[in-house]
Amino acid sequence: MNGKTWLWLVAGLFSLSVMAQEEPTVTQEQVSPEPVDPPALTVAAMTLLPEPAGWRGERIALPPEFAPELPFKGAEEMRFSPGMYDPQANDFFSYLFAFELAPGTALDKRNIERLLLVYYQGLCQTVAEGNEFECLPESVNLSITTVLGGYLAELNWVEPFVTGQPQTLYIELLPVPGEQPLLYGAASPQDLKHEQWRVLRRYLPTPE
Repeated sequence: MNGKTWLWLVAGLFSLSVMAQEEPTVTQEQVSPEPVDPPALTVAAMTLLPEPAGWRGERIALPPEFAPELPFKGAEEMRFSPGMYDPQANDFFSYLFAFELAPGTALDKRNIERLLLVYYQGLCQTVAEGNEFECLPESVNLSITTVLGGYLAELNWVEPFVTGQPQTLYIELLPVPGEQPLLYGAASPQDLKHEQWRVLRRYLPTPE
């Protein structure tokens, strides 16, 4: 190998070495996955409640998967306020619901109390377990009183979705008996004199 060839090889290797050092290293940034909302339900699927702007909706069968022992059949529709899962929002855990129950279901105080207690006990335990919180059956208590046009319930439980902390939830209930019994309701941890209740009541049927 002559001197010129050797110098050419050395220069080539040096050039490749420099290029390898200067070549930027590509790293993949770790990005936390964005939460995925459930698919929006069609308008036809939601028939019992209005659709306020920015409120998400859901419809489930009764008894629900989280409370299979619920002794009532039918369906439930829900509308969740924009701040439903934001503990700092005024409308945290504020939502509307409507139970569409099987024909012949009596909408008396005893049945409504049983419906809500079994429903929220199952919801609390199932969701809390999935979020690594604790919600014992005895930590879910419900009292219900008769008021003009319906009932007022007070639920003491462990909020299982976000905080895992004790919460008092106030629930206004409007039963609509008939061939297809309906139970409309609104729930919020806000005091009943809070502005949030004016918003909720706007979307409930007017008692006859």
